[in-house]
Order: sequence, then structure tokens, then C-alpha cells
Amino acid sequence: MRNLVRTYVIEPQLVFMPFLERVLKEAGLHVIATSGDVDSKDIAFHTPAVILVDVDYFERGGPNAICRIRQAARTAAVIVFSATDDPTFEASCYISGANAVCSKRESVEKLTSALRRAIAGVAGSSALVTA
Repeated sequence: MRNLVRTYVIEPQLVFMPFLERVLKEAGLHVIATSGDVDSKDIAFHTPAVILVDVDYFERGGPNAICRIRQAARTAAVIVFSATDDPTFEASCYISGANAVCSKRESVEKLTSALRRAIAGVAGSSALVTA
């Protein structure tokens, strides 16, 4: 048995969820809930330690979505997943409250490694589940 971090995934393209769940599990994350949009009530209900959000599909932009997530989960680590490689966009994600920005363009191994680094500080007992 190993400890896995409670993770909420916001992925508008639900077809990618099986792939994401596999990568997240390899990185030590346990998906407790998923959504295709920012659902503040659902996020607050599940109290995740980590929220992974694909910001490429939000009409009002990724930084706006991150701000809405931050309002619902002030202490969760917010990890942004994006195909955008614009440093200004990345900076705006951090300013909006993201703890890490991961590129969709990376290999599975690099993505897994980046996720592990991003959650390294999320080790509180309330964040973990046993699997």
C-alpha cells in the first residue's frame, strides 16, 4: 500500500481522462473527482490537496479559471496543464494562483516527473489516501 495525494481534475476534453488518470497515478496522485469546468461547490465538497486543470479550453482564459479555482480551494496546490508555451501566459497563471505549469508537449516521463516535483510540498496527512 502506498499513499496517494487526493486530486481533482478539471479537463474539458473528457476523452483524455483515461490517459491523465494513468499519468497521475504514476506520479502519486489519486483522482477523487473530475469535471469539465470549474465547479466551485464540487471542488469545495471534495477538498482536494491538488487540482490539475487543463486551461486551454476556457472561454474567459486560463488565468480567470485559476482565480475561480483559488476562490473555492485556497490551500490546494493548483497545477496547470497547457499546450501554450508563451512565457507571458505562464507568468499570468502563476500570478493568478497556480503552483506549477506543466506542458502538454512533454513526454509522459517528463510530465510525471514535473507532477511529482509540483506535489512534493503537498504531504499533509489530510492530503493523502491509502491505495
